[in-house]
Amino acid sequence: MKVKRVVLDPSAKTPTAVVILENAREKKLIPIWIGSEEATSIALELESVAIPRPNTHDLIRNILQGIGATLQRITITDLRNNVYYASISLKVKGQEFQIDSRPSDAIAVALRMKAPIYASTQVLAKAKQLPSSEKPRDDIRKILGIHVQDLTPELASLFDLQARKGLLVADVDPGSAASEAGVQRGDVILRVNERAIQRAADLESLVQGAKRPGQLRMEVLRKGKTATVVVDLPS
Repeated sequence: MKVKRVVLDPSAKTPTAVVILENAREKKLIPIWIGSEEATSIALELESVAIPRPNTHDLIRNILQGIGATLQRITITDLRNNVYYASISLKVKGQEFQIDSRPSDAIAVALRMKAPIYASTQVLAKAKQLPSSEKPRDDIRKILGIHVQDLTPELASLFDLQARKGLLVADVDPGSAASEAGVQRGDVILRVNERAIQRAADLESLVQGAKRPGQLRMEVLRKGKTATVVVDLPS
């Protein structure tokens, strides 16, 4: 499996991070709700961001490397009562050890040590079906500074959203027009300039046809409530 991305759960009343694992061969997604510190640690490694001092997962990697241990793999082993369980497989001096772990910690360390990530058969059996392919929209990203996903029924179910149509904001570029307007990762874009948005192509056509400089008035679903943000389009 691979780490697809870390996103915010738009249905949560307080900011809650979700790491999404993808099994492309089985066409399955595994969403795991995690803490903010673990989410930051995973995101830093995904984006290859260097920090001046090691965090907890950097420290674990350094210790393992220092004692000559090899991280063979991590496995998401079980899902019980909506809680995921994981194990870390270490090899030290030819002997293999299985260590119980939270999935978030296991994933963060696996990314740092370039170790494979697996999921057990029973976990995959409970996983969500992979939504239709996500295609980056160059104009949306270039002009607005956001990466969006069509809100398919599968994706809406993944996050337990009331909305069944719209665009899920998967990422916001710092300093972009959308960021300055207050658009947040996890927002669901419902309407733009009074026009219903059902897919990325709808927003793309509005962006391409908008006068610049100008404005886009967005109605978004955020933490179960609607909000309005106004994005200034650069000339």
